Formats: sequence, C-alpha cells, structure tokens
Amino acid sequence: MIRLAIVGVGGYGRGLSRTLCESADRLGCRLVAAADSRLGDLPEEAEWLTRRGVRLHEDATAMFRELRGRCEAVYIASSIHSHAPLTVAAAECGFHVHLEKPPAATVQEVDRMAEALEAAGRMCLVGFQALHGHMRVILDATAAGRLGRIERLTCAAGWPRVRSYYERNEWAGRLRCGEAWVLDGPATNALAHQLAHMLAMAAGRENALATPTSVRAELYAAGLVEGHNLAAIEVRTAEGAVIRFFCSHATAGQFGPVIGLAAERGSATYVHGKHSVVRLDDGAEERRDGEREAPVMIENFLEAVRADDPSLLRCPLAETRKYVAALDAAHESSGRIHRIGAEHWRFVDEGTDRQRVVVEGLDELLRAANDQGKLFRDLADPPPWAVATEPFELTDYRRFPQRFRCD
Repeated sequence: MIRLAIVGVGGYGRGLSRTLCESADRLGCRLVAAADSRLGDLPEEAEWLTRRGVRLHEDATAMFRELRGRCEAVYIASSIHSHAPLTVAAAECGFHVHLEKPPAATVQEVDRMAEALEAAGRMCLVGFQALHGHMRVILDATAAGRLGRIERLTCAAGWPRVRSYYERNEWAGRLRCGEAWVLDGPATNALAHQLAHMLAMAAGRENALATPTSVRAELYAAGLVEGHNLAAIEVRTAEGAVIRFFCSHATAGQFGPVIGLAAERGSATYVHGKHSVVRLDDGAEERRDGEREAPVMIENFLEAVRADDPSLLRCPLAETRKYVAALDAAHESSGRIHRIGAEHWRFVDEGTDRQRVVVEGLDELLRAANDQGKLFRDLADPPPWAVATEPFELTDYRRFPQRFRCD
C-alpha cells in the first residue's frame, strides 16, 4: 500500500483527493495527509478529509518533514509559482512527486526541480491527464510510425472566463506574484494541455515531447488582466512538425479545443473530452472515445513508484521542460503582452461576478487563423491591433526572461 500526501485541496486538488480516497483499494494507495494554507476557507473539504483519517496541515514543508520516512509520494496541486519550491522541498524529504500542470512558469525552475529530484533519486510525473486517455490512440499511432512523418498540428479554442475566475486567488491573470514569475493565461494554464498534447503527438516516441527549436508568438491582453488572454503561437520542432496554437479567454462563445494533425500517410483529430480518431491514407481508421483520465494517470504514477522505474511515466518532468521552454519562448518572441485598445473590446454582464471581456470578431478570427495556419498579423486582413513579432530561437536556452519585458 503506497502512502500519499497532497498539497492543495481546493480546485483541482479537491477532485484529486476524492479520487484517491474513493479509489484507494483499487489503486493500492492511501491518502494519509493533506496541506493547504487556506484550510480555514475550505471547511467542508477539511471535514470530508478528516472523516477519512487524513491528517491536515496548513504548512506543506512542515508536513513533508513530519512524514519523512513514513510516506512514499506527494501530489502537488497548488499555485503555479509554488510548484518549484514545493517540489524541491518534497524531493529533499524523500518523496516522489506528482505535479499539477503547468510544471512551472520558467525553464530555470524546471531545471532546479530536476536537479533536486535527481540528487534525491526521486521521480516526477506532470499531470497532463489527457496523455493517459483517449488521445493514446493517436500517440500510439505516431510512436509506431503508422502515420509517417508528422507535418503540422493545429488547435483553436475559445474558453471565456468571468471576473470571479480572476478573483479566485492572488495570481490568476498575473505575470508575476511578488518576485515569482506566474505568466498566467489561457496558453499557459487553462488551455495549456493543448500545447503539451501537440508536442507529444509531434514527438513520434513513447512518453516524450517534441523538441521546440524556435517559436514565434503574438500575446495580447484585453480588459483588466496583466497576463495574456489571447495568444497565437507557432512552434517549430527538431522532429520537423510545425505546431500552431490559437486560444483566448476573451471570445464571445466557447468552442474547442480540437487538435488537427496532418502527416505523411494520414491524419488525426483529437476532440477534447469526446474522442480521438486516426485516419490512414489506405482507408484504415482507429477511434477511441472519451473516458475518465485522472484515475488512469494516477495508476501510471503509482505503477512507476511501485516498480521504482521512472521510465514507466508517460509524462515525466524532464520531457515537460520542452513545453515550458516553448511557452517561455512565446513570451520572448512577443516581447511583451500587447494591450488591445478599449475600442476593440467590451464587457458583458458588467458589474457582476459574471463580468467578462469580449474582443469584437475574435471567435471568427481564431478560426480563420487556425484554418489558414497564420498568426494574426500574417492574415490577409489582420485585425487593427495585431503586432508583428520575430521568431525566438531556443538553442541553449537556460533562463527566462531574455527579450520579454513587463510594461
């Protein structure tokens, strides 16, 4: 029976802790402790965990020290800027780590975590759960070479977010929290899975992400947010595939994400939460429908911990450095978060918790950019607020920021 602790029991951590408790016998694990600095604001969750024998802590690092030698692994589902210090502290106390996405805001933080884990002989899985679900039919096909060379991947998604989303904590929509980088926005958080998914599809190898070599991006903000709420990103990879990603929290409607893959001998489509389809040029087709992905992800982590074999991890921390590098490079290429003039956006449900910003014509623009495979400034009829940017090369990239500046 593997003993586990968790950091962060609100938000995503709430569902994770319940899955761990409710599926403990089947998974062969036991949640023994939980830490959250906001326990006073989570009375129902605290009571639920206490009834199941989970010991509660307000200080995660104190929990790690108390559990040293009496717990094998920890789940970290806390704020983005806390991931690196908590992962380092967990590794130093001898824990394997399951880390919520994104692993960190910057490559130097990922490197710091990787060094601490290696020194401690511990492993880390990053929680891109869809890599364990119906997307496997695409990943298996690309890794086996059935589609041939992967040529391009595209994704467009509009996920509107209301004012309460940005007010739920101190870092939502921020570039920094205190001295720590956060870089919060749709491409780096709520829709961050999609870039990781495309890098995994482009890798052509099991349990790996493709290596980005250069990135060109346009990052924008409409309304009151500090970080981006609109992104157009083009990633070129060492494996040859070109990835284009268009996403926003400032659309009028919600759509996507849908990933389209074009390859030498066929194509594939991933529809978030619904299904994945691989179509070969010889007429063969493979399909896998949606399923609960979190339990399968947990099983993968526990299997690797039980076997003491990090090669079993489907999404190890070391591979996700490539994903973080691509997003850091998107900020470097954009140079700054470009503000969209107030004449081009409006508030919906202004003055309520449901208040949100909508950029005029953005839904159609995202779809057009995705269909044409062009960043906003490159379109034949670009929006008046679009800004031309230059590619950022990732050769020997070790530290963020280099070109990016906060306004």
